[in-house]
Amino acid sequence: MKKTFLILVFLSFLFSLFASPEREVPIFWKELHSKYNWKTKPTFPESESVELFESILYTEGRLLLQTKDVTKQNSLLVWNLDSGESKKIDWDGGKVTGLAECSGRIFVQTTKTLWDLDAKTFVVKRKLPWSNKGKSWVDIVCLENKIYRLVADQLEVYGLDSGELESKIPLPFSSVQRMTKRSEKEILLISSYWGNTIQVFSPKDPTNSKEWKFPVNHRALFKLVTLSENHFLIFDPITKIYGEWMVFENSILPLDSPIEVADGSRAYRFSPIQNKIEYQFSITALSDLPETKYQILLPKQNISSQRLSEEEFDVASISEIDDYGNRSLVLTVPPLKAGDRKEIKVYSALLTRYKIHWNLDPKLTLGKTQNGEGLESFLMDDWFLKMDSDVVVEKRKSIFQNETNLKQILTKTQEYVSSIPYQSGSFESAPKVIEKNNGGCTEHSHVTMALLRGMGIPSRLVWNYLPTESSKEITFNHKFVEVWVEGLGWIPMEPLAPPKSKPGITHARHVVFAGLPGTNHPKIVGGDRLVQLSKDQLGLAKKIKFKLVVAKIETEKDTENMDEKVIIPKTNRALNSGEDLIVP
Repeated sequence: MKKTFLILVFLSFLFSLFASPEREVPIFWKELHSKYNWKTKPTFPESESVELFESILYTEGRLLLQTKDVTKQNSLLVWNLDSGESKKIDWDGGKVTGLAECSGRIFVQTTKTLWDLDAKTFVVKRKLPWSNKGKSWVDIVCLENKIYRLVADQLEVYGLDSGELESKIPLPFSSVQRMTKRSEKEILLISSYWGNTIQVFSPKDPTNSKEWKFPVNHRALFKLVTLSENHFLIFDPITKIYGEWMVFENSILPLDSPIEVADGSRAYRFSPIQNKIEYQFSITALSDLPETKYQILLPKQNISSQRLSEEEFDVASISEIDDYGNRSLVLTVPPLKAGDRKEIKVYSALLTRYKIHWNLDPKLTLGKTQNGEGLESFLMDDWFLKMDSDVVVEKRKSIFQNETNLKQILTKTQEYVSSIPYQSGSFESAPKVIEKNNGGCTEHSHVTMALLRGMGIPSRLVWNYLPTESSKEITFNHKFVEVWVEGLGWIPMEPLAPPKSKPGITHARHVVFAGLPGTNHPKIVGGDRLVQLSKDQLGLAKKIKFKLVVAKIETEKDTENMDEKVIIPKTNRALNSGEDLIVP
């Protein structure tokens, strides 16, 4: 019987998923893994050390770096990335001041000499007179059979075969300390003065530059190498940072766990946290009770930012899906005598949550396809929006002016709403929040929806948990907004958790329970909560005490340090009958 019930639940979910655009858009995910195994961190030889301002070189699965032993003697060390083994190579050419790889050859720079080595054997093939006369490290790279050397704030360009200086290219940046090759046309410029910012520079087109924020200690960037154009490796014995990262548009994501890429590269999700969750329901009868029924909200299943598996339901419950694709259970409790107490494990599952990045098409504009059929309820005005009020209309004009580019509209909305100071609110409307310039997560959501719906962009209110990962319980403590984007579906607009001002991106790893066109859940009356007596039995509330705990079991701790403060709203208390819980 239980197996049949689970099949029916699964079929109802599939039907809801494909029924209308109000539901989630199904997408398929492909995993990207690191090239090398970093689960066991490298153990660097204790007898050897490396210098902070010296670069390393990657070639054919190995790293080449200069080390110094306890006697201050310099050597070249080769680290095999597959085996984790290292060995010194015979080198008597003097102190190395730069390394470069080019077409199966390695170039080693020393005082007055450029050495040409075979990349597999490290055997010296030839040596060229070289104009470098100093003993300090100066980065060199090889692009399109030319040697580029970083000297002050310019690049010197040398012929690969002649070793002769051919030209000089001024850099549009000051205080450049390191450079490494990205591709045959681009290099990466690094400086401790810039923090963890990397400048992407093309010598052939100096005006076509961009920058990345690399999510590591800036000192580790001195030991960064390229595996492919958008795939990088850091091997730094000084900061003990080892691993791989990938670039997706302007975002750099770690590969310490697999990155999942949506079909068509629509989105990326990464850094998952997995928890076993269990819904523990307890009830005490204060007087004799008839059979009672309870509405219990479940997390949304298999959306872009979270995935549920191994689900189990109590046999006395029935799964339901509302018109907006939100899941709930109806739990039936048999008659109880006064003083009777009952504890029920209503539901359990394995929950996986991700950081999520959606790729917004910079060319997508407002149009009929953006607010098409089936999305009308997510465009309606309401008391909490008042989107045609003078205050909201003026704010829209000042923010958007004549903007029609969807990405720009969403970005400007997110930048403005994230700038509104956080202060616990009381369900105030968008005009009031704009005027007083503060509010809680509910008020931030009201402003976002008023601005976007007024532009004809469908938006919905998301009921969720903004995690405190150390907590043993999951509660409903937060709200943010999702917007409908043609070709993507519903994407987050989260102004209170990192990175705050970027639409379609959130690192908070929420637990999402519902997406709604208004402030009220169709299954819940009289407050924001995860459990309630059925509507026709609310009169029994004073005869019952009940409580729902959503427990996290065998929690996998998140060891990442978030570089931005997350606003943690007021925590949900356990609910007794008759309580009206206000969530900021």
